[in-house]
Amino acid sequence: MSILERAWSEVRKEAGLLSKMSAFPLWTDGDSWVTSEFNQAERGIMPHHASWMVGDLPAILWFLASDSEDPSERSKWRECALEWSGRLNNRTNLTSFASVAHMFFRGALVGMAIGGKEERLSQLATAAANTVSKRFLEIGYMKSFGTPSDTERPFTTIDDVINLAVPLWYARVTGNQMLATNTMAAIHLIADKLVRSDGSGAQVLLFDKDGKPDGIDTYQGYSRDGCWSRGQAWGIYGFAAIHRLNGDPRSLQLAQDMANYWIERVTDQPAPLWDFALPSTEPPIRDTFAASLAYAGILDLAESSEAPRREELRAYATRMLEALSREYVIEKPRGHGILAGAALDVPHGHGIGGSVIVGDSYYVEALWRLRSHAARIKSPCMFPL
Repeated sequence: MSILERAWSEVRKEAGLLSKMSAFPLWTDGDSWVTSEFNQAERGIMPHHASWMVGDLPAILWFLASDSEDPSERSKWRECALEWSGRLNNRTNLTSFASVAHMFFRGALVGMAIGGKEERLSQLATAAANTVSKRFLEIGYMKSFGTPSDTERPFTTIDDVINLAVPLWYARVTGNQMLATNTMAAIHLIADKLVRSDGSGAQVLLFDKDGKPDGIDTYQGYSRDGCWSRGQAWGIYGFAAIHRLNGDPRSLQLAQDMANYWIERVTDQPAPLWDFALPSTEPPIRDTFAASLAYAGILDLAESSEAPRREELRAYATRMLEALSREYVIEKPRGHGILAGAALDVPHGHGIGGSVIVGDSYYVEALWRLRSHAARIKSPCMFPL
């Protein structure tokens, strides 16, 4: 059995345990999970409070359902995935943070893209996308945190490229050209201000009280002039997804440039340091969450790339996922998530060294993309067209 086949077997076992939890798993703290209750609309709005993570266990279950060959097993995983997706229903009207978009991207749109037509998912996705789109238009940019009337924390991030894919998808579904135009303008603004000429990404774009760009900063990186590795991964995944969603050539080039920056620096160790500019005097904490996200994005980018670039990207991602699986999955204790070694928020001391459900989700997606390719199936855009 190959290392990736063994890893997929571990994924199935861990997902079975996770599906029996009585609350949404967020990240591990020692031997237990930090969780969010099903009836809890939000658990604080800042990144380490993790409300935005509750769609990722449903995504894992959807990937398993779409991979199962046995009809009864496929039906079992599908019903389980639907049950977990349905638990997001009380969150469709949240307006206090942009990553409500990510919550429903993973919790509903992924299922729609790979699980076939399902009215319950469509209702969830469109309700949440409508909320996110109205909030975005009222503020004028994809403000990461705070309601439209909240004047504090006026910033957007490289992470928000993937959040902007949700109103872009909704604009296509509804035929709202104004929304599509404004969304692409916000995506290009992030590109202009946060993606450097060498392909590296800054994290935070600040705005003034009038909604005009007002400098860069970081929240989860080492410094504002550094390159937070998970922010780099968000850029790869996000711009690749935008291109597949609407064919934007600039987004494709940005994804390629950011992937090149990553590939040139992540060569032997499959999980990068949590910031590419981390000084040698700092503890060398690595982040498997960033790694899984980047490799899922690189495999998605491969679908839009011409040969031989397409095969180069797949070969690189395969090699790195084999190493990631060997070092962080196969030998870890059962019941502690799928992928060890995540670094959720190093500056604020949250979720370091254990599992983070979002990292687990993107790791499963990356394996699923490789399995689809092996079966000669082109993996779809995760935003159903």
